[in-house]
Amino acid sequence: MEALRSHLPYWRRSRPGIEEVQTRKIEDYRPGYPRYTALLSSYDPYFLCRDFSKLRARILLLKQDRFSMLEQKLERVDHEEISPLFLGKSRCDGNPERVSLLSEIETRLADYDQFADRTHRMLSFGSAQQRDVKALQNRLDGNGCLAREERAYLTYDRELVSLTPMGDSTIVRLEAWVEDKFIRWWRDFRKARFKSQWIQQTARALLLSLITLLLLMPVIICNSVTKNSLRITIVVISTIAFLLVVLWLTRSRTIELILAGATYATVLIVFVSGTSVV
Repeated sequence: MEALRSHLPYWRRSRPGIEEVQTRKIEDYRPGYPRYTALLSSYDPYFLCRDFSKLRARILLLKQDRFSMLEQKLERVDHEEISPLFLGKSRCDGNPERVSLLSEIETRLADYDQFADRTHRMLSFGSAQQRDVKALQNRLDGNGCLAREERAYLTYDRELVSLTPMGDSTIVRLEAWVEDKFIRWWRDFRKARFKSQWIQQTARALLLSLITLLLLMPVIICNSVTKNSLRITIVVISTIAFLLVVLWLTRSRTIELILAGATYATVLIVFVSGTSVV
């Protein structure tokens, strides 16, 4: 083994092996930012930060006001222009004040557009999950590896956003609900070895059962009922229940909610009309 290592470059021989680095525990890092950043990198949803929406709104308002002042100044220069040719032909514009003013507006407008675009991208990030924020707070309270002032960003609940790409919101919400129930009814759940797998599998099983129930239960009930009026009532109630579940589990837009409800109701109505008893 030593002979094999001797043929490796110096930087490979003097550093820990790849396997050694990958198997290091979070507690193996020194307290402080080394340990905290190791914790953040171990779980993508822990990448949380403040969007500073209040400060962004303040800067945006200041930039808007400066543009209003420049706009008024440009209107004044145009109104006081004594040469109509300068206003009708920009190539011949000999008013140095207007030329300088338009150049300043162009420069400031580019900066304004960039700031607006950056603000839009920052505000488009998904909100941080409360369970992730609470987990980080508990971890920091347990080891105290960061100064209180430098971990205070976790207390700004309304400004915290997640840099992790949003996955299936339905699964995320179900997993959060399942985890809360496990913690409530199982005291040692936080110490469980395979708790993440249990949460995922339980959430998926619940989702599969819920989908099956929503799709098949109205069909079974309608099949056992002979009156069409009662069947229509069942369809209406089932559609309302379906839309409530979709609205709770997902972040659907209005048009998506309408299409989902129309499709679900249409399928049930087709079934009812096709199995009507004469």
